Amino acid sequence: MKIVVTVPYTPWPVTRGTGRLIVNLIEGLLERHEVTLVTMTLSKSVLERLKEFEKPGIKVRAMLAPHRRGTSGKLLRKVRNVISDLVSDIPQDVSYSAPAEFLSLIADTASRESADLVLASYWHMYRLPEFVKDTRLALVTHDMDHIVSRDRLNLTRTGPERMKAEKEAGRLERFEMKAYQRFDTILTVTASDTEALQGIPACRGKTILPLPLALDLSVFTPGVFDREKGRILFLGSFHSDFNRDALCYFVSDVFPSIRREIPEVVLEVVGHGADERLREEAGEGVEFTGGVENIVPYLGRCSLMVLPLRFSGGVRIRMMEAAAMGTAVVSTPAGVAGMGLESGSDYLKAADASAMAKAVISLLRNGEEAARLGGNARRWAERSISMENYPDRLDEMLSVIRDRSPQ
Repeated sequence: MKIVVTVPYTPWPVTRGTGRLIVNLIEGLLERHEVTLVTMTLSKSVLERLKEFEKPGIKVRAMLAPHRRGTSGKLLRKVRNVISDLVSDIPQDVSYSAPAEFLSLIADTASRESADLVLASYWHMYRLPEFVKDTRLALVTHDMDHIVSRDRLNLTRTGPERMKAEKEAGRLERFEMKAYQRFDTILTVTASDTEALQGIPACRGKTILPLPLALDLSVFTPGVFDREKGRILFLGSFHSDFNRDALCYFVSDVFPSIRREIPEVVLEVVGHGADERLREEAGEGVEFTGGVENIVPYLGRCSLMVLPLRFSGGVRIRMMEAAAMGTAVVSTPAGVAGMGLESGSDYLKAADASAMAKAVISLLRNGEEAARLGGNARRWAERSISMENYPDRLDEMLSVIRDRSPQ
C-alpha cells in the first residue's frame, strides 16, 4: 500500500513520546509499504533537518507552519486565528495545528502519490475530510482529550477559574466529536480507548481499532548499566500540563515522605521544558538534567522510575521505554491505563500519595524486588511492543481497514 502519515508538528528529530510513536509507526509500515510523511515545522532549521529522515521507501513533504513565517506572518496569523476564535468559535489551538494550507498539502500529497490510505494524527484534523475526497482516511487519536479534560477539571479550583475551564473543555469536546463524526475509521493507541469510543454516540457505525505500538527493543539494554541506589527517575516533557502537574504533585505530596525515610534519595528529572519556576519549587533533593538525546543511560542507572500522573490520555511512551529497559516503575492508574500491564507483576500501582511513597520506599530498600518487576516488564515489552512482529500486527490492522472502509 501507499500510505500517507500526517502529524501537525514534525516527529523528527524525536524529542517527545508522541514523536517516537510516529517514527516507529513509519518504520514499521516501511517494511512492506511505501510511506510519505506530511508535517509542519516551527523553524527553518528543523525543516532542513527533515531531509535526514528521507530514505528509500520514505518521502517527506513538509512546510514551515504559517504562524512562524516572519514577524508580519506571525502577527497576521495571530489576528486571523483570534477572529476565527471569536466569530466561528474555532479554538486557536486547532487553527494553529491544522491551517488550511497544511490540509491542502496533505490532500495534494495523497493525490500526487495515489495514496491508498491517509493516517491523520489528532482530532484537530477534523476538517481534513473536506480536503481529501478520494482516499481512505483514518484518524489516529493519541489522546482521548474529552476524557482527559474531565480528569483535569477535577483538579481545578472552584469559582471563576473552574467555570472558565469547564466552558473551554466543553468547546474543545464539541470539535473533538466533530472529528469522530467525520472520519469513518478511528485508531486509538490503547484497547481501553477503543472501548471508550465505541460507547460514544458520535462513533456509532465507525470502524474503531487499536493502533499497534512498538519500540526497537535492541536499543534498550537491561543489565549494561549499574543501578544507582537511591536514584528515582522522572521522565517527561514539561510542555505538557499533565507532566507539570505530575511533577508538582510528586515533589510536594510524595517526595517529602520518601526523604524522611531515606534522606540521601535523589529525584532526577529528565525532559525538555522545565522552566525556572518549576525548578525553584521542586525543593531539595531534586536534580534537573533537562532534555537529552538518549534516555537509555538514565533508565539504566536509576533505581526506579515514577509515573505520578493524575490525568493523561492515550499511551505513556515512558512506560513502554521503562519496560523495554527492565526498569521498575511505580505509577498511578492514569500512568499505565489501557496498556495491559499487571500491578504487582509488571509495575507497582499507587492510587494516592501515601501509597506511592510506600511503594517507592519499598523498592529503594529492596533491589531484588525492583529487579523482578523490571524483568517482568521487559518480558511484557517483548510480547507486546517488539518491532520484530510489528509489520505483522500493522498488516492485520490494515486488512481490517481495507475490508471495512467505503470505496
